[in-house]
Amino acid sequence: MMIGKYNRILWPLLFAQIVITGIVYFYTGILRGPEVPRMLLTLDGDSVETLRIIGPGEKSVLLEKAKKSGEWGLPEFDGFPANSQAVAQLIDRLTNTELGMQVSKQTDSFDRMKVADNNFERKVEIGKASEMKTIFFGSAPALRQAHARLSGEKIVYAVKFAPGDIDLKASDWIKKDLLVVDEKKVQTVMAGNIKIQRTQDVNVDGQESSKPAWKLFINNKLTETQDDEKVDEFVKEIADMQIDSIGSDADIGNVSKKNTFLISLELEGGKKIEYRFAKLNGEEDYLMTTSSRPESFRLPPLASQKLLELSRANSLIKKAD
Repeated sequence: MMIGKYNRILWPLLFAQIVITGIVYFYTGILRGPEVPRMLLTLDGDSVETLRIIGPGEKSVLLEKAKKSGEWGLPEFDGFPANSQAVAQLIDRLTNTELGMQVSKQTDSFDRMKVADNNFERKVEIGKASEMKTIFFGSAPALRQAHARLSGEKIVYAVKFAPGDIDLKASDWIKKDLLVVDEKKVQTVMAGNIKIQRTQDVNVDGQESSKPAWKLFINNKLTETQDDEKVDEFVKEIADMQIDSIGSDADIGNVSKKNTFLISLELEGGKKIEYRFAKLNGEEDYLMTTSSRPESFRLPPLASQKLLELSRANSLIKKAD
């Protein structure tokens, strides 16, 4: 009888002890699942329409997404097409960066950590007209990390983000393959006294080869000593022409009027494109204009010189053994 009496007392006590232990463990985090990570931004990346990146010395670049096409452009350069893939990658990184450890809540530390309103490594304004967010990225507490602060807040965090990876020049964001044409559509290339005409190679069975053949004419006469590899290289270089930057007003005013050369293409359907190169005074580079765009461009280093060299007749014929 005494054992039954004690059991009626001990079982409720044991149950209460288990409940209390569970509550304590839960609130101390022992039984709690992993916390959902807090993100640097709470924006939907697909909703972002505007992105402005500002750096030291008032350097900045503005990017905007076209409502109809969804493609990104540079409004400060008359809407010149931007590298939409690179912009999307940056937005993805920004919207998927987790807030790390809180390192400061003191406003007098903002300048030291370079996350102040007027002292920062990068200031990023991102969002759309109805919802804009501003982030200040500052000094690095560790490798591939940065101090970060959201505008209007006093907490500075350490985040896994390198602000130096965010480019500040418009030339770093332009669509550099804008002038690329499909080599398969190139029919004719002309430069100076040379003309390269597409033909179709025929194999031993009389079937057309998948690889095009080119015929080289010098002074309107077919040459029998053309260097097939060099001719093919020349056509590929023109078709795959990349731009490095948009020419500035200073560039336009610094071109030679005498040291120039012209390359023209004819594509399927009779479409023609001209590329005019003018030497920049005091430089090795050339400034290029094209009939397909209103701007002028700098090509990557030495690209213009290579085109100039390949456009010469003696570069496209085989050298005597």
